[in-house]
Amino acid sequence: MKKFHLTQLTLLCALCITQVTYAAQASTSDTTTEQKLTVKEKAEKQLEVISIFGQRNQLETATGSAFVVDETQLEQFEFDDIHRVLQSVPGVYIREEDGYGLRPNIGLRGATTERSSKVAIMEDGILIAPAPYAAPAAYYFPLMSRMTQVEVFKGPSAIKYGPNTVGGAINMLSRSITNGDPDAELDVAYGENNYQKVHGFYSDSFQDIRYGNYGFLIEGLMVNSDGFKELDGGGNTGFNKDEIIFKANFIPNSTNHYQEWHIKLGYSQEESHETYLGLTDKDFYAEPNRRYAASRNDKMDWEHYQFQLSHYIELTNQTTLFTQVYHREFDRDWDRLNGFNTNRSMQTILTSPDTGLNALFIDVLKGERDSLTPQESLIFTLNDRQYFSQGLKSKLQWDDRWYDADISLDMGMRLHQDQVKRNHRADQFLMQNAQLVFEGKQQQTTTLNRDKATAIASFVNANLDFGQFNVTAGVRLEHIKSESNDLLTNSSSTSSATVVMPGFGLFYQLTDSLGALIGVNKGYVPNSPGQDDDIAPEESWNYELGLRFSSNNLQAEAIGFYNDYTNLKGTCTFSSGCDQALDQEYNGGGVEVYGLEASVNSQFYSTNDITLPIKLAYTYTHAEFTNDFNSSFSQWGNVGIGDALPYLPEHQLSIEAALQHEHWRVAVLMKYLDEMPEAAGANTELENLYTDTLTQVDLSAWYQLNPALKAYLKVDNISDETVIVSRRPFGARPGKPRQVTMGIKMKF
Repeated sequence: MKKFHLTQLTLLCALCITQVTYAAQASTSDTTTEQKLTVKEKAEKQLEVISIFGQRNQLETATGSAFVVDETQLEQFEFDDIHRVLQSVPGVYIREEDGYGLRPNIGLRGATTERSSKVAIMEDGILIAPAPYAAPAAYYFPLMSRMTQVEVFKGPSAIKYGPNTVGGAINMLSRSITNGDPDAELDVAYGENNYQKVHGFYSDSFQDIRYGNYGFLIEGLMVNSDGFKELDGGGNTGFNKDEIIFKANFIPNSTNHYQEWHIKLGYSQEESHETYLGLTDKDFYAEPNRRYAASRNDKMDWEHYQFQLSHYIELTNQTTLFTQVYHREFDRDWDRLNGFNTNRSMQTILTSPDTGLNALFIDVLKGERDSLTPQESLIFTLNDRQYFSQGLKSKLQWDDRWYDADISLDMGMRLHQDQVKRNHRADQFLMQNAQLVFEGKQQQTTTLNRDKATAIASFVNANLDFGQFNVTAGVRLEHIKSESNDLLTNSSSTSSATVVMPGFGLFYQLTDSLGALIGVNKGYVPNSPGQDDDIAPEESWNYELGLRFSSNNLQAEAIGFYNDYTNLKGTCTFSSGCDQALDQEYNGGGVEVYGLEASVNSQFYSTNDITLPIKLAYTYTHAEFTNDFNSSFSQWGNVGIGDALPYLPEHQLSIEAALQHEHWRVAVLMKYLDEMPEAAGANTELENLYTDTLTQVDLSAWYQLNPALKAYLKVDNISDETVIVSRRPFGARPGKPRQVTMGIKMKF
C-alpha cells in the first residue's frame, strides 16, 4: 500500500505562511471596509458547521438530550484520543483497547461499545464509518486535533441522523474556513515514548466585486509514537498517523437567492504495530506493558480518502435547502496473530494459563519454548478489506411564526450506498529460538466475500416554541436493501427491511432558570448483509425525563433514561473476542437499561482576574437481560433473567477543575470508572471476570507568551494508574500509562 507522509509537507506549509499571508493581504488591499464587513456577515452562514446549538438562550430549550465539547476544552487538554474527549460527557461508555484510541469502542445509553458500531458517528454531518450499513465497525477514525467541536445527541435528538438510533449520534466538526482575515497556525509537540505531533493550517478568503467571495483552507497533521508496550525480544509497538485536508468555498453575488458552495477533500493514513494479543492476568500484574514475542509481526496499515461537495441556498426568507454529496474510500490490511493451529481458543489459553496444555501454548507465545507439534503452529491472518461509502443527502428547513409560536420544520432525505470486500488469508509460523519463522506452507484464503447495502432514508421533524414550552415531534423512515456474496462457496443472499422510527420531545420552562423535559423515541439497528432469517434487527423504545437549570454562573442538568429493548443483538468479530463465525449476528432478546445522567457547569471568581471553572459529569447505569437463553456468542453464554450486560459500568464520574487567567490556565481532569463485567452469562471463557476500577487524573496547562506564541504542557494519567481495562480481544490489556507532553503553538 502506497504511503504519503505529511511531516515535510506540514513544515513546508508553515514556512510558506508568512509569504502567503502577505500576498493575501496585498490582493485584498483595495477592498473597502463595508465590503469586508459583508464577507464576515456572510461567513456567519458557514454551512459546514452543522450544530444543533446556534445562539443559545440563557436557559437551553432543546427538547432532547444533547452535549457539546467545544473548541476551548479540546484545546485545553490537546487530546488525540476520542475516548479521552468523551470521558466528560454523561451517558457515554468507553471500552479501551490500545491506549491511544486508534480503534474506538464507544456506546451511548446502553448501546454496545463494540467498535462504536451502534452509534451514528459523523464528521460535518456525514457518516464516517467505512461502510455504515454493510459493515459499521469504526476501524477508521480521524485525529481529534483537527476538530473544533464534538456534539453528542441522545434520545429524540438522534432521529435526524440514523441509521442507528438505539443510543444516539456523535458529530465532529472540522475546522472552518476563515471569516475574511487570514488565519494560520503551527502546533509542534513532543512527549514521552517519542510522541511527536506537527499540526499546521492556513486559511484565507477573498472578495471579488464581480463574482462573489472565495475562501480556502489547507490543513496537515502528523502524530506518531514509539508506543508504550515492550515486546519480548524487542520490536516496534508504536504508530504513525497522518491527515491532510483541503477546503474551498464560493459565495456568489446573487440578487435573487443567497447561496454557498463548499468542497472538502481529504487523505489520511495510519501504520500501527498493534495487536489483539493481551496477557494472562498474572503476567499483567507483574509487567502490564509487556507484549509477548508471538505478536511481533502484527501491523495495521490503512488509507482513507474523502470527497464532499455541499450547497446551501436560501429559497425564501423562511426556507433554506442544504445538500451534500459525498464519497469515501477506506482500504486496510491487518496482519496479526489470530491463534494456534487448534480448536482451542486464544481466550481460553490466556484465561487458564496453568491448565493442561495451555501452559505449553503460553510458553510458545512468550518465545520461551519452540513450536514442537502441528497444534503449536501460530496462525497469522492478513485481513485485507476494501470499503466505500457514498451518497447524497438534502435537508429543507422552514421557519416561520404561527400565532404565538415560532415554528420550525425540517425535512431530509438521504440516498446512500456502501460496500465492503473482504479477502482474509492465513499463514502458519513456528516459534523457533524466540523468533517467528515462516513454516513454508501454502497460504490459505479463509474469507472472500462482498457485502453491499443501499438505503433510502428520510425524516420529518417539527418544532413549535411557545415561549414557555417547546414541542418537538418527528419520524424517521429507513428502507434498506442488502446483498451478500460469498466468493468461496459461490453463494449469495439478499434481504430488505423498512422501519419507521418516531420521536417526541417536550420542554417546559418552569421559571426563568429552571425547565423540565420529557422525550420518547424508537431505537433501531439494522441487520448486516448475509444474516439468517431468524436474526431480528435491534429495536428498542427509549424514554427520558429530566430537569435543566441555567443561571449566570451555573448550568446543571439531570436526566433519567429508560431503554426497553425488544431485541438486543451481538456480532461475532475478532475485536469482540470471537475467532470463528465472523460477522455472524445473534439475538439477545429483551433487555432493560435505565439510569441517570447529571452534569454541572459552574464558574467562581477570585481576585487578580482569576476564575475557577468547574465541570462535573456523572452517569449511573443499570442494564440487565429480561429473558433466559443460551447463546454461542462469546460475550453472552447461558444468560439468565437479571444478568448484567458486558462493558457497562454502574457508576462513572468526571470532574474538571481549573484556574484561569487571561494569559494562562491550569486544569485537572479526574475520571472514575466502575468495574465492568467481561461477559453476561455462564459457560463463557470470561465468566465472573471484571475489568478493574479506574481512577485516572490528567493535567494540562498553557501560557500565552505573546499574542502569537503559546506554550502548553499536558500530563496524561498523572498518577500512572495501571489497571485491566479489558480482556478482549484476547487477554488482559492496559490503558495508556503516564505520558508527559510539551508543545508550542505559533500564530501567523
